[in-house]
Amino acid sequence: MFRPDHHRIDAKRRNIGDHRKKQFAEASYKEQKYPHRLNFYADAPTADITLEQFEQWAIDRLRILAELEACSFRNKPPAEVASHMKPLLEKLLPLESSSSQSSQLFAQRQKDHYSHFILRLAFASTEDLRRRFSRVETMLFRLRFNSDDLADRNAFVAGLELDWWETVTEDERAALSSELAAMMPARAKASGSHNPEDETWFKVDWARVPELVEQRRVLLRAGKAYVPAREQASMVLGETTA
Repeated sequence: MFRPDHHRIDAKRRNIGDHRKKQFAEASYKEQKYPHRLNFYADAPTADITLEQFEQWAIDRLRILAELEACSFRNKPPAEVASHMKPLLEKLLPLESSSSQSSQLFAQRQKDHYSHFILRLAFASTEDLRRRFSRVETMLFRLRFNSDDLADRNAFVAGLELDWWETVTEDERAALSSELAAMMPARAKASGSHNPEDETWFKVDWARVPELVEQRRVLLRAGKAYVPAREQASMVLGETTA
């Protein structure tokens, strides 16, 4: 038998460690708090769950994503999608608002957190699957964001500490009142209905919201896009993709 002579090994190669050990060397338990209904899924879960939970949570979320994908194939409008998905979400993947004071808040948010990462792993094998997963997860996030309690939504956005948008002041809103009013949905103009979201506007660099600019859903002035609060989801989603 030959005994390897480590002194004959190139110094650069000798210092290379086991990449598999290095990859997971920093793994550590991190307690999850879930202060908000919505989740950016920035941190992977580390606590233990049962095999039954692993399987059932993945199945329930997969059913939700499959139904959302089917809605997109049928070109259903957002309002119809929200109405169709509401009972399914309440049954398979409920997420109550913080103001509900429900005793199930932690369990619901834990299931949402874990099931996202379980399916993220399941869809990670090819680029096409990753894009497919990202697309339907974006649809789910937008659906939840738009249906979120206003106080919960504001708390979630404030917690993101995003510094690239600012709220339009009352004076600036008054100066642009006619132009901003023209951006309101046609049905809101016709009915004269009052929506608090139509009174709040955000000002951002137009390059931050190219989708809204392309669809002419914002007001452009001096390189800035004036975004109504009802389109805030697009700004938040832009942060996730960035």
